[in-house]
Amino acid sequence: MKIFLKQLLLLVLLALFLPLDAKVGISLTFNRRRYMVYEQIYACVTIRNDSGKPLLFGERPELTGFILFDIRDSRQRLIPQRKNTEIPTYGLLIGPGEIKRMIIPLQDYYDLSKPDTYCIHVYTGHNQLVNEYRSKDHLINVSSGSVVWSKTVGLPEQDVKNPKDRTLRTYSICRMDGDREKYYYLRVEDDGRIFAVTRIGTYLAYMKYTAHVDMLSRIHLLMPVGPRVYHYMVFNASGLNLENSYWKTHGTEPMLYRDSKTGKVIRMGGEKARAGIDYADPTAGKQKISDLLKLNDAPPAPPKDSGIVDLGAGLMPQKAADED
Repeated sequence: MKIFLKQLLLLVLLALFLPLDAKVGISLTFNRRRYMVYEQIYACVTIRNDSGKPLLFGERPELTGFILFDIRDSRQRLIPQRKNTEIPTYGLLIGPGEIKRMIIPLQDYYDLSKPDTYCIHVYTGHNQLVNEYRSKDHLINVSSGSVVWSKTVGLPEQDVKNPKDRTLRTYSICRMDGDREKYYYLRVEDDGRIFAVTRIGTYLAYMKYTAHVDMLSRIHLLMPVGPRVYHYMVFNASGLNLENSYWKTHGTEPMLYRDSKTGKVIRMGGEKARAGIDYADPTAGKQKISDLLKLNDAPPAPPKDSGIVDLGAGLMPQKAADED
């Protein structure tokens, strides 16, 4: 029995270290084609191992492999990878015939902060592969949009950790054209840093959003999603989402009220709306980006399709652990 196990282990090691000349497929997908400047862009890379042998990415020279992107702007200039960054592949094991998926935040590795149209493909190589393999080209557009509302506020004393820190923050609501609709984004920044860029709603020509900042420098937003339904959100000066709920007109219309004496902002009127009944549930059939990123440590079973996923376009930054 021990001899059989040793022989089996030897065969597995030989299968890992012998060059593979069969095909390895790699595809690249995005959840949409248009993004706001500084918005995180998530790429879904799907690799299919049709070599008939396991493909392992490791530290040993014979197991060395890579996943890289070729990104070019509208003038065909190459966008270099950020210094001292490497797309992690260590420990990735793709069995024979298996498909595995990685969700990669492109902005962590490439600077796509300039408004432009980018042509992108991904490619992979491995010391056990005779050839390198690449995906088809994809075009994405990064836009600066247009600012339709802006307000600069000071930070409350309890939020200033260091006296040398900048104490002013600017909230901006920007409008950007999508493939079929126009979208609103919230941008939070100071004069040296972008803290968050979050999609907050769809432009509806016949309805107007409401925005107020309270005494703690938090922004309250009431965004219409239909004739009788509103999305209520609250963000702090770091761009973290503190409140996320939907309300509908019932007797009275949902509204925001700001007390000019205390600076307190209150959502009032209407009643709680029901997802899937009063409005289309924005999370139906989608996975959160945070959940998909966790799958990089333990890739899922082979999907039935080409690996196209909805990366949760409306995902907002999560509430911080120290927020009340």
